[in-house]
Amino acid sequence: MVRVPSTSVRSAIAMGQIMKRVIASGKLTRADELIFLSALSTDISLTAEDMTVLNDLMRRMDMGLIKVVDE
Repeated sequence: MVRVPSTSVRSAIAMGQIMKRVIASGKLTRADELIFLSALSTDISLTAEDMTVLNDLMRRMDMGLIKVVDE
């Protein structure tokens, strides 16, 4: 069972940090995936830098450079 971190982790700052970690490692965990999905249903505002990182992350996923893993 994947445990979703507390609400404070869902902040925009944490989202930026998670995205950067995912890009650096090339791995998206199920917990990360759940955080991203829950963020889609909330009103988290991302900075221009975070949007750039998100676009990079999505491009890397499309290219197969980021893998979803069970950890």
